[in-house]
Amino acid sequence: MTSTPSPIRWGILGSGAIARQFAQGLRVVPGSQLWAIGSRAAATAEEFARIYQVPKAYSSYQDLVEDPAVDVVYVATPHLRHQHDCLLCLEAGKAVLCEKPLAMTASAAQEIIDQARQQQVFCMEAMWMRFMPLIQRVKQIIDKGDIGEILTLTAEFGYPTEFDPQNRFFNPALGGGALLDRGSYPLSLAFYLLGEPLAVTGQAYLGNTGVDEQSAYLLSYGGGAIAQLSASLRAYTTNRATITGTTGRIIIHPPFCRPDHISITPLSPEPVVTTHSPYRSPTGLKARLENQVKQLPGVKQIANRLRDRTQTLWSAPVGNGLNYEAAEVNQCLRQGLLESSIMPLEESLRILQVMDKLRQQWGLAYPQDLQI
Repeated sequence: MTSTPSPIRWGILGSGAIARQFAQGLRVVPGSQLWAIGSRAAATAEEFARIYQVPKAYSSYQDLVEDPAVDVVYVATPHLRHQHDCLLCLEAGKAVLCEKPLAMTASAAQEIIDQARQQQVFCMEAMWMRFMPLIQRVKQIIDKGDIGEILTLTAEFGYPTEFDPQNRFFNPALGGGALLDRGSYPLSLAFYLLGEPLAVTGQAYLGNTGVDEQSAYLLSYGGGAIAQLSASLRAYTTNRATITGTTGRIIIHPPFCRPDHISITPLSPEPVVTTHSPYRSPTGLKARLENQVKQLPGVKQIANRLRDRTQTLWSAPVGNGLNYEAAEVNQCLRQGLLESSIMPLEESLRILQVMDKLRQQWGLAYPQDLQI
């Protein structure tokens, strides 16, 4: 008779919106128990515990990480606190899943990574997009070479956000701006599918508070591949991603961070535009008849449908999507792993190094940059 493994007991630091979403997502992850919630206010912790049936409610983060029953902590605090709170958990020997970005700067992320490796404790950035089933399917298709050599990747992520200079979206002291909050998604997707770029450049509109309210990033790779990415706090963008290879194209339909369908279109590797054949104007009866047929109602649409060999794959996510990253952490912990191969710490660091470089190009500084 096989014994059922004990549930992995989770603690959550922070009680804001993302903490509540994670608590909801954890409900559908087998072998998990939300054991403890930590907040800086006792009343807030107790309310959270009541709503989500959490056995332990702590009015300090320190008390939560000292609970011997907690196996892993989800750090759901604001960007500004990620470094401090991750180190707090790691020093207590607790595995960590930290809400993205892992830290506000690459140097802060390096401290977290060094501590995790020194303590030999699991740590991962919570880039939940990577664990979505269809994102995993896209990765498999590309790695198998089913759309040939990748040439371009475009991805944009933006929703209009109400302006409040004190809110984390717009306050530079809190890591405000489109880059850290929304640009992390297209950047992480590009790293996941294409790897680390050879060069990066970007443009940004810095608003009244000094943060990037809109920004765009151009990444170039060996072999000529280019990623064109953007993020916005002002515009409702398409929120989709398109990957084009020499023999096919994949569209990740919006929102690309949590897709329920993707489209795959085979493409001919043959050039569409020729450079050597001379142009010949259509003459004669045959050419006139062909042109007349093309003008008939519906003929062009029928011809396009016959030529279109697009395949659409549907896969509705289970839960709210945050459950997939939690399931990855559970699996890693049960296997005794210290990092996830899907979201390794080194890649979190490289992405933050790109973000630092972009901010330097724009003249966008956070108070934390003084620590670099």
